[in-house]
Parts: sequence; structure tokens; C-alpha cells
Amino acid sequence: MALAPVRAVAGAQRQLLRAMSSKAPVPVEDVGRMTSEDGVTILFPAQAFKGDMRSTSGLGFGDNLQTHTDKWLNGSAKSPMQYIQDAPPIKVHGLTVASTGSDDPALGAPVEYICLKGSTKEHPAVCKYTGNKYYSDDWIGGGAH
Repeated sequence: MALAPVRAVAGAQRQLLRAMSSKAPVPVEDVGRMTSEDGVTILFPAQAFKGDMRSTSGLGFGDNLQTHTDKWLNGSAKSPMQYIQDAPPIKVHGLTVASTGSDDPALGAPVEYICLKGSTKEHPAVCKYTGNKYYSDDWIGGGAH
């Protein structure tokens, strides 16, 4: 009984090697799927127990997820991109801003220095890493005062 999971994994590995060596396309759902000798447990390579999806993407295994984004994004709530888009532009004194994306510079995106010449509240300069929007009125009239 203790050898059943080992034999099932070995069988799945043999099936995977056969699929890799053949030139005919093999359906993805057939590769690596193996029913153990007890007829109940379905094992995948690197699966510790039935239903263990830690080593896989988890897509297409009966969880009704179609994309990787579906795993962590609630479809009925606002997305992080919508929150960034809805945030008002930040007014800055000076012609250059250092966008760190966080109060702690050790977290997140690298520092991006953004030139604010030509930026307005209606047309702000945008950080390419964080999406934060900045503008300055100091460039109007010949430079910072």
C-alpha cells in the first residue's frame, strides 16, 4: 500500500517522457495525470497529496479560473490599475520629482526622476513603474522660483 503513490508517480513520469519523445501532440490534460492503484488518488508530478496544486499554476484543474489574473483579482471589485487611474495628480514644487512609489524606498519600484516641464493638472507626468501622476506649475513663466 505504501508503494502505490510511488508507483503512480513513476507511471506519470513514464507517461510524460513518452509524450515528450513522441512527435504526435498529446492533450495537456493527459500529460502527467495518473490514477493510482487504489483508483481514487490522482497524482501529478511533484504532488504531495491529492489536490496539492502548490507546484502548478492551478489553472484548468476544476477551480473555474481561466487566467493567472483570476487567481488574485476579484472581478467585482476595482482593480489596482483603476485605483491608480482614479488617484488625483500630485502637485510638486520644482521641475523634477523623484518617484519612489512608497514611503520606504527599500520597497517596490526603483527611483524614477521625472521632468515636470510641460506638465499640468490636466496633463500630468506619469511614473512608468507606479502609475503615480505628478505636475508642477513652477515651469510657467521661465522656471522655478
